[in-house]
Amino acid sequence: MRKRLLGVCLWVFVGVVTVVLVLSGVGCRFSSMGRWAPLERPWPYPSAVARPQPPLRRDVDSIRSASEFYQPTNVWDARIELTAAEWAAMQPRRVRAKPNLNPPDGKVLLSNTNATRNGLLGALGLDLKWTTGRVEFGGREFTNAGVRFKGNGTFLGAIGGVKKPLKVNLSKGNKGRTLAGISTLNFGNLCVDFSCLSDTLAYELFRAAGVPAPRTTFGHVTLSVEKLWDARPLGLYVMVENVDDVFTQDRFGTDKMGLFKPVTYDLFKYLGEDWALYKATYDPKLALNASQKRRVIETAQLLTEASDDDFARRASQYFDFDEVARFVAVNSLISSYDGFLNNGQNFYMYLDPQSNRFGFIPWDLDCAWGEFPFMGSLEEKEKASIEHPWVADHRLLERLFAIPEFKRLYTQRLAEIFHEHFIPERLQARVDALAPVVRASLVNDSDLRLAKFEESIGDKWSADSSSREGDLSPNRAAHQLKRFFVRRHQHVQAQLEGKETGVVFRSRKRPDQK
Repeated sequence: MRKRLLGVCLWVFVGVVTVVLVLSGVGCRFSSMGRWAPLERPWPYPSAVARPQPPLRRDVDSIRSASEFYQPTNVWDARIELTAAEWAAMQPRRVRAKPNLNPPDGKVLLSNTNATRNGLLGALGLDLKWTTGRVEFGGREFTNAGVRFKGNGTFLGAIGGVKKPLKVNLSKGNKGRTLAGISTLNFGNLCVDFSCLSDTLAYELFRAAGVPAPRTTFGHVTLSVEKLWDARPLGLYVMVENVDDVFTQDRFGTDKMGLFKPVTYDLFKYLGEDWALYKATYDPKLALNASQKRRVIETAQLLTEASDDDFARRASQYFDFDEVARFVAVNSLISSYDGFLNNGQNFYMYLDPQSNRFGFIPWDLDCAWGEFPFMGSLEEKEKASIEHPWVADHRLLERLFAIPEFKRLYTQRLAEIFHEHFIPERLQARVDALAPVVRASLVNDSDLRLAKFEESIGDKWSADSSSREGDLSPNRAAHQLKRFFVRRHQHVQAQLEGKETGVVFRSRKRPDQK
């Protein structure tokens, strides 16, 4: 029987050991020969090799809106320059790790009050700090901008190399400074997603389905560090729109709404009447008033303590059924298990100030489209149940799906989204349209990286790509998007017609369990 891995996996602990060794050494230079180094081009290039430069946009001053900026056909030139002291300041800091990180029930505890951020990295005892530096983006210079590493698995996955995920805050050293109204830039290093298109395509599907979701573009990052690297090209990054007050103003017409980034397997578990007991778990991203804090507690009490009849009668007052149904339906269609359906992280939650009801925003979709290697085989994710889309126990979804009104609405929305937007030919054509943008911008990544990109977007499907559960090595078979589009569509269609029941993932296990 195959292992169904979830949460913290063995490669992470290897990465943590590497981190500890690096941090305990002299200086702040990361080794370039780590686990993911094969995906990075050696630097400096041999003098006889002239690398072609990718076609990059340097005309950001011509951009007037976020919608113009966040286009997946844009590849922006991003140059970051740091002093030796600034580079040292942004290296991970060791903090006290979360105790009992890997419990027997597989519910990995990913919040740690000793770290400034929730997530796997903080739980393991590493904290990412801001520094300042000079950033030249799209031809415009920003001095004294905030710069730090970001991510959890994507940071650990690149721990032995230099192409790590990054976050830039243009207004951190100059309040109010923006670029087309944008102050925060996220750079995902694509260390897991060989196609480089998983985030872009998944967010597009969410938006087409009527779910408030970020937009994406691409950036090519060059890093200079005093006495270390002079204009070292790190290669292609995906840039995902930040979910913040600018986002809520654009999508909801207000920057005063409740916005949270929860980290918990037990969403809306009642913990008592003191907001302090909820704050770390729900990680509010905007300032909350007393009413918004109270609404979280009331909702938790309802979900935890209400009878079935009482919950069915009142749930629509606390959750926007239509918004939640659309959000869950898309996650189900794309078999996205590195998030809401599975491991209690990688999503945002909002409290609409007009309706006083909760809804959800997707985040971190580099393992969407059946890619997440720690949940079943590829075939199982292609066949995943649309009737029971969550993994193991999920109290919120279990109670919502038990309400006939919500279940009917979910089934209706899923069928609509499936027939209108989950069309393999259209999705494949989108891959083909964006592939030249990515391909031209991968010249500063390794030849292996480029080969894996071609494999992941190709029309020739590899049989062994379905049997690599838990494998994150650089030489693994690439996850093939076009195969998933076709096979997932076939199995969802069969489930809608009552010809298949679908695969239900009923348990989560620790990495050391068989």
